[in-house]
Amino acid sequence: MGEHADAEAFSTELAALKRDGCNVLVVSDAAGRDAACERLLGAPELDRRHVFLETSSDVSTVLDRHSPRRTDPSTLGVVDATPATGARSAAAASSGTSDLPTPLGEWYERVDDPTDFAALTTAVTDAFDRVAESADNPSELRLCVDGLDPFFDTVRSGDVSEERLFRFLHLLTSSVRSVDGMGHFHVSTSADDALLATVEPLFDATLSVETGAEGTVRQRWRLHDSGRVTDWFAF
Repeated sequence: MGEHADAEAFSTELAALKRDGCNVLVVSDAAGRDAACERLLGAPELDRRHVFLETSSDVSTVLDRHSPRRTDPSTLGVVDATPATGARSAAAASSGTSDLPTPLGEWYERVDDPTDFAALTTAVTDAFDRVAESADNPSELRLCVDGLDPFFDTVRSGDVSEERLFRFLHLLTSSVRSVDGMGHFHVSTSADDALLATVEPLFDATLSVETGAEGTVRQRWRLHDSGRVTDWFAF
């Protein structure tokens, strides 16, 4: 079950993780997803630089999450691995065009095959290198992987082995730590328990998020190294 965390010990350990670079697995229901993402990306008034690996959200949603910060290659990277039809229509609407072989900007890269983990890794790490170059402080760079569920689906369908997915996520989480960044990876509460158990050790913490009947969102953290677990508390 883990050690019950007092507030001071939890805050101290989480602050150390942020300084050293860390990754958080966010297990949430659909309603709580946005609240968790907003918190982990950092408050709008803070100087944060964002890299997004998108598997389901469209480009306009990503830009909303990044705003009001400026949109340029030194502060934003978007790797788009969403289904092709949705990605093209969303990107076209955002750029004001009806067709898209033209990129939205240097901050945007499209990877058509979401099972091409080599291409995804290269695209994300290239974005890290570009965005982290002007970052001055630990945890200034934030990665959002908008959903592990599509990757889990490829394992269940047999298109990707569990080992390949594990190696891919290991590379991503290691890359976040190498630039002293803070990554968070969304997954739904209905995700395959066995796959979750396989990949969870790659992360420094698990954040569970749930929404009550009245729409109130609450969170509970588990820090992996110490085993500390918080009580449920509001966002």
